[in-house]
Amino acid sequence: MFLLLSGEGPTDIGTSNESVGPMSKFIDHLIARRSQYSLLDCSAYKIISEHELAAKSKRLKARSRRGKKSPAETRYYFKNARAMALILQEESQSRNWEMKEMIPVLFQDTDNRASSGRGEWQHKWESILNGFQIEKVETGVPMLSKPKSEAWLLCALRQEYQHCESLENESGNDNSPNNLKQQLETYLGQPVTRELLNDKIDQRKIDVHQIVDMPSLNAFKQRLNEVLDRFLPPNPFD
Repeated sequence: MFLLLSGEGPTDIGTSNESVGPMSKFIDHLIARRSQYSLLDCSAYKIISEHELAAKSKRLKARSRRGKKSPAETRYYFKNARAMALILQEESQSRNWEMKEMIPVLFQDTDNRASSGRGEWQHKWESILNGFQIEKVETGVPMLSKPKSEAWLLCALRQEYQHCESLENESGNDNSPNNLKQQLETYLGQPVTRELLNDKIDQRKIDVHQIVDMPSLNAFKQRLNEVLDRFLPPNPFD
C-alpha cells in the first residue's frame, strides 16, 4: 500500500513528508491497527501541499458527474478530488506502483468559511467521491471534518470522548465568537501547533480509535475500512 495525502495546512494533514500533521497520524494509526505496520514509518506515503493541489485543480478541464453540472457549493470539493486523482496517476507511473495499490486521502474542512455557502456535508462528501471516480480512481477516501478537525480534537481532549456529536453543529468560522480553534487553544492554554498535536497523539492523549460518536469521523473510518478490505483480511475490531 502507498498513501497519497492532501489537506489544508500544517495542523491537519501537514505540508510535506518532513512536516506530517495530526490527521496523517490519524490515518496511519487506523491503517496500522489492521495491517500491523506503519506506512509513515515505512515512508510509503507522499503529502501533496495545498498549493500543489490548487495549481493542479486550476488546470482541469470542466467535467461533470453523469452529465450534470456540479453545484457551485460542491464544485470546489469535486475539483480537488479530481486533481488528487490525477496526481495519483502521475505518482503511480513515476513510482511504478499500480493505482489499485495506492490510497488517496483528501482532507477538507466542511465549514471553515461559514459564509461561503458550500452546501451540506453529505453533498460535499459525495462530490469528493465523484471526483475520484470520474478519474477512475476507486480507492479514494474523503476525510471531511464537520465542521473542522478541531471538533475531533476537542472530543478527545476536553470531552474525554464523551458527548461529542454536538461539536459538529458548531460554527467552523474562525472569526465567530468562541470558535472551535479558540476553544481548543483555550483548553490547551497555548497556541495550537502541529508539533503540539503530534506529541499528544504520540503520547496517546489523543486516540482516534476512541472517538466513536462523531458522524463525520465515523464516515471517514467506514470508507477507509472499505478500501482497506481490498488489501487486508477482515477487520477484527468490527
